[in-house]
Amino acid sequence: MNLETAADAAARAWLDALRMLAGTQPDGYFHETAAGTAEYMTGAPFATLNGITAFSRTPSAAEISECSDSARLHQVPWTIQVRGDAVDPEIVAVAGDHGLAKREARPLLVRPLTPADAADVPAARRVTAADSLPYRRTMAAGFEAPEPLFAVFADPAVFALPAARAYLVEVDGVPVASAFGIVTGGLAGVSNIAVPPPFRRKGYGRLATAAVLREAQLSGARTAYLHSTPAGMPLYLDMGFTLAENWSVFAAND
Repeated sequence: MNLETAADAAARAWLDALRMLAGTQPDGYFHETAAGTAEYMTGAPFATLNGITAFSRTPSAAEISECSDSARLHQVPWTIQVRGDAVDPEIVAVAGDHGLAKREARPLLVRPLTPADAADVPAARRVTAADSLPYRRTMAAGFEAPEPLFAVFADPAVFALPAARAYLVEVDGVPVASAFGIVTGGLAGVSNIAVPPPFRRKGYGRLATAAVLREAQLSGARTAYLHSTPAGMPLYLDMGFTLAENWSVFAAND
């Protein structure tokens, strides 16, 4: 796998997934310039799901500055995200001028899908809008955050997206992990892998991830990608994911 090519495709797929998510929300917004700067608002109360991402490897500081003045972005937590570790000082200055002084690396991981990924995952099941409450509760418990923050991910309109799949891993009828996958352009985005504290270190996060990979492979997707937290990196690397690149994320200080 050529990591540079895979990273380009994954970045494109991630923006397409954001476009879909924004389209499910009454106040959602997505606009991409010809030069590859995207401004979006999904309505989710998470800064990385609202803001500006420069898809291009040579991002335009002027475009990012113009998008940063958008009034809609100041209604929600938001970020500026740029691909790579080296960032134009002008972009750093734009972020600082808008109160986004905290800079973090956000790893983008990729993995080719193979026929082996089609193996059944008996403990996992696909969920629908009828399961929105346990799905939301499992995510909240897994991320150790208030349940209302995850309402957008359990919205019936999100479950209804043809490209999207949500999952719960259950043991004796008890949800022990959540997962979400969305396929765009032949690539499967993996997210919302959450395991509540009492069920950690039992392999349930691996099963949740495998559930996404299984349906993605069966649907014809060729590659999976995800943005990993530091805590999740060992699992994903062990499952065959490879670090394709880091993204530089500029956010407000906590």
